[in-house]
Amino acid sequence: MKFENMRRKWQKEDQIDKGIKVILFLISPFIASLYSLGSIKTKSSYVIFFLFALFFGMSFTVPSGKTESNSYDGASYREKLDRYYYYGDNLYYTRLKEYIEFKEGHKDIYFDTIAFITTKITDNYHVMFMIFAIIFAYFALKSLQFLTTEAKFVTSYTCLILATIFLDNQIFNINGVRFWTATWVGVYSIFQIYRNNNKTYIFLAFCTPFIHGSFWIFIFVLIISFFNKSNNRTWIILFYTSFLISLVSIELVRFSTDFLPDFLKKMAETYTDEDYVIELKGRSNAYFYISQLFSYATKIYINVMVFLFIKNKNLISNNEKTAKLFSFLLVWMTFVNFVAPIPSLGGRFFTLGFPIIAYIWLINFKGVKYKKFLYMMPFVFAHKIYLLIILYSGVLSVDFYISSPFYLIYKHLIVS
Repeated sequence: MKFENMRRKWQKEDQIDKGIKVILFLISPFIASLYSLGSIKTKSSYVIFFLFALFFGMSFTVPSGKTESNSYDGASYREKLDRYYYYGDNLYYTRLKEYIEFKEGHKDIYFDTIAFITTKITDNYHVMFMIFAIIFAYFALKSLQFLTTEAKFVTSYTCLILATIFLDNQIFNINGVRFWTATWVGVYSIFQIYRNNNKTYIFLAFCTPFIHGSFWIFIFVLIISFFNKSNNRTWIILFYTSFLISLVSIELVRFSTDFLPDFLKKMAETYTDEDYVIELKGRSNAYFYISQLFSYATKIYINVMVFLFIKNKNLISNNEKTAKLFSFLLVWMTFVNFVAPIPSLGGRFFTLGFPIIAYIWLINFKGVKYKKFLYMMPFVFAHKIYLLIILYSGVLSVDFYISSPFYLIYKHLIVS
């Protein structure tokens, strides 16, 4: 069964509200996007959100190459773009050839393709990040539609919390564009396949490894989930086991790398080598322990949400909108928990499950149960929110928040 086309579910527009959005956008895309949160179910708000993302990408500012004062991944991407300007077309064709031939070190081709296209348009690196933002925002907002076009989604504190969980992978993440763009493409595919029963989106899911090579793991888990069907009981047991494993230290992963499949072994060795562990230990100050505490709290909080889904599995499995999503989530969270001790692997893949969890919660629990538990989220995510403030301030100038789109275009595309 295919559900009603989401395009029919936009909330009816208020023309005065629409006009206010236009005026505010001409004053500042940031201010307009904040105002649009009040009518998030309307098409005009989505247009504002998309344009805000576009201007964020355009205004994203980093040096060419990492420095002591700026270690953002975006700086590395800008430096790589500069190489394309220097070496010309041959660099891209060489890397494309090496990728097709499965040469080591060339796991995906997404960034190289965007960088190559950018050099054909301009010598302004802001354009590259704007293209990153356009693609990122498109799939993020198409995914968010599944949440906000539901009748149960209203402008309320509860729904705002669920939307925040859903959008944990924020527009800032064009900073590390490949993995996080692949994440939104993967999320959108999952909703189409398991919520809308549209199996053709498996082809879109298979595009994710070309954006980031690690997403062959996503494809592997996706294939396993196809065979899950009504086998939730086994995966529930595995999920409980995986949660216990996720609390184990990095040492277990380093000990067990010889027993891992090849596609996991290489990543495990990369992220558990001696230099990386020394770097982690070097951060062992008070702030590091506090950040680790919040990280564990977030993992536990999200896993408890899944525990509550399991407790109410009959309710969720009897709902056509969430039955198959729940089955996929059990497989996905089991996998994520098993690889959680591997830094930069389990933690990043963990985020892909957030939108699915938020959606299942909205459909089955919103206005029914566990409201107080959901209200704990801002406290558990407090450190993540703090980090986001720091991160955004590192790539944007203060005037971005109060500038008109015309000024931003002039500053970053004409003068820059």
